[in-house]
Amino acid sequence: WDHHRLVKENLQIKFSELNEALGSLVTELKAQNRFDDVTIVVASEFARTITPNSGGGSDHAWGGHYFMIGGNVKGGKVYGKYPDNITPDGALNLGRGRILPTTSWDCIWNSVCQWMGVDEESELDVCLPNRGNAAGVDGNGFTGLFGQNDLFESASRRQLDADADVDRRGALLRGQRN
Repeated sequence: WDHHRLVKENLQIKFSELNEALGSLVTELKAQNRFDDVTIVVASEFARTITPNSGGGSDHAWGGHYFMIGGNVKGGKVYGKYPDNITPDGALNLGRGRILPTTSWDCIWNSVCQWMGVDEESELDVCLPNRGNAAGVDGNGFTGLFGQNDLFESASRRQLDADADVDRRGALLRGQRN
């Protein structure tokens, strides 16, 4: 995925491969009735410049991209803040098309941790030691931390598991099997 050359051609191939692999995984999770129990986060450790290099590719930059898949994920939305000005004069343009990110991955992982049942602030700080530095403040142009209810449809996975255990125990008491 490190396309310093021929970025358009290479991305078409890689996106097709990724789409096929994720499609197969989602199909299997649904077949096993586990899709609502799983959240998949795909993240890049770095971004690419928005201006091309001489090889028809792009160079390393700041700010990766993330996406989430899962039966409990509030899908079909784009979160974060898009820069108001991506021209060379833009406040977030660091030069050569390198754009300062406005949404830290700590913002995303904060909600995932909460969905996984980490709900105490001190526990979240252990899981994400930089989350206090990553959180935006209203008006400063950076995204604040997302909470569980921002990115997920329903209760935490721990609560869903507890509800499922109660249902299974109830079925066993009635002589049924799941």
